[in-house]
Amino acid sequence: MRKFHILMTAAATVLLGSSAFAQSFTYDVVWEPVDFVGGMTGSDGQPTGGAGIVSGTYATKFSDGTTQKGSVRCIGQDQPDNALFDLHFSCTTKDSSGTASLIYGCNYLGKPGPETPLGCVGGIEAMTGEAAKRRGALTMEWYSDTNARGTGQWYGDK
Repeated sequence: MRKFHILMTAAATVLLGSSAFAQSFTYDVVWEPVDFVGGMTGSDGQPTGGAGIVSGTYATKFSDGTTQKGSVRCIGQDQPDNALFDLHFSCTTKDSSGTASLIYGCNYLGKPGPETPLGCVGGIEAMTGEAAKRRGALTMEWYSDTNARGTGQWYGDK
């Protein structure tokens, strides 16, 4: 699994915010190096089935102008050839307003490879804090080994 792909998943975690109910937001993530786990060499000689764990920090800006900073930790895994997504990520975020869980499906934005940016779609659910049980949707562009950015929307009223 490529470092770049795992990092992309972590970017999605910047969506949690305390007063963000029914609001849209943007976020930026700065990733640490990926810690790779497992994987094998496929029949084409390329690595496959690997996973990775990555942590980072994020900054979110909500449509009302408020901001939130926090941390994110993700695990990502390559998916089989011809799957809907090239990679899947599962993440947890933490900030002063609580915690949230995120899931992403990501595809390469070009020819697959470790330097190719990723485009992701996903969902978010607040697990603790004033937004607990609130859900929303996410997008993310993992555009370098250490950076990602995205958008999100919390749904409904609490």
